[in-house]
Formats: sequence, structure tokens, C-alpha cells
Amino acid sequence: MSTAAVTIRQDGTRCLGCDESSGWIWEAGRVLASQLLSIIDVRKLRILELGSGTGWLALTLAKEGAIVTATERPGALPLLTRNVYGHLDRIAKMSDDDAHLDEISVEVEQCKWEDETRVPGDFDLIIGSDLLYIVESYVPLINTLLLHNCKRCLLTWEERIPAEEATFLALASAAGFLFEPAMHIATNEVTNNPIWYLDMSFGSQ
Repeated sequence: MSTAAVTIRQDGTRCLGCDESSGWIWEAGRVLASQLLSIIDVRKLRILELGSGTGWLALTLAKEGAIVTATERPGALPLLTRNVYGHLDRIAKMSDDDAHLDEISVEVEQCKWEDETRVPGDFDLIIGSDLLYIVESYVPLINTLLLHNCKRCLLTWEERIPAEEATFLALASAAGFLFEPAMHIATNEVTNNPIWYLDMSFGSQ
């Protein structure tokens, strides 16, 4: 595993085709990293992250040995690409050989949920943090999970409009996902909003 600290750039600029939310590290992302690493050995685990934003979560998991594909919409892709490959470049410059670089496996891909275009690769786990703040994105999100043959999906989100977030759970259940009730796992100390955690599997898996 790499010992290099994950350093990324945050930029809340509103980009064409997306909002400014992709430019920040959100508390739900930190909570997801903590929860995932506490329950799963991620070494060699193939992870697809939806809505990667700054790339902080993808890099954090890759630092622990996961094989991560980080994805974003076209407008947010430049920041994600710059952060991920900039981090890899810094590791390469710190090392006399490629050994440390080989320990970090992160690829960046475009993924616009409405396009129903599959990201290359097979994945053991799909993750996402703070993806439920726009209700119109729920159906495309679920379709994206199905398109990628989702075996297991871990989500965290900060509570904003509970009635809408409950709609996502109903849609996911109707699509064939199985899960226990979402768990209140943390609280954002700034907004005082609950942060919820959901562990979903598809069908009988």
C-alpha cells in the first residue's frame, strides 16, 4: 500500500453539464471511506465509483490497495482527471522506481448516467457518496447500476429532502435491489444533518 498522502484540489466552479457539487470533498464521502475500510478488505477489490468529484475517495481507497475506476460527467471530468493523475505523478517523482506507483491503481472514465453507456471493466463493488440530492437523477442512477451488473453497492448521503430520498429507496427496491433499512451512521457537524448509509445487493446475491 502507498504511504503518500492524498492531496487534491477543490474547485466549486459551476461547470457546463453539472453543478458545483463535484468540486468539493463532502462529509458523506469521508464517512463512506471510513465505513468501507472498516468492514471490507479492499485490496485487489475492483471498485467503480460514480460521481467521483475531486477524486479524493477513489484515491483514498486505491491507496489501501483497491483497483478503482473513478467516473464523472463531462463537465466535472477535468478536475477529477487533474487530481487523480496529478497524484500519481507526485508518487512517481517521489520514488526511484515504479514500485510505489504500481501500488496505486486508479483509472478515470466519463460516465453520464442518462447516456446508458457502460464503463469498461467488471466490478466487485459500486460506490457513491452524496448522489441523491437531485430527484430527477434517481432513475438514471439505478439504470446505471443495473447496466454495470451491480453485485453490491454502498451509498452514503447527507439528508436534505427525506421524502425524495425515500423515493430512491422505493425505486431501488422495485428494480430488484435488496437492502436493510438505511442506517444513520454520522451527522454533519456543520449542517447538523444526518448522514445515511445504504448497503445494497442485487437479486439473490
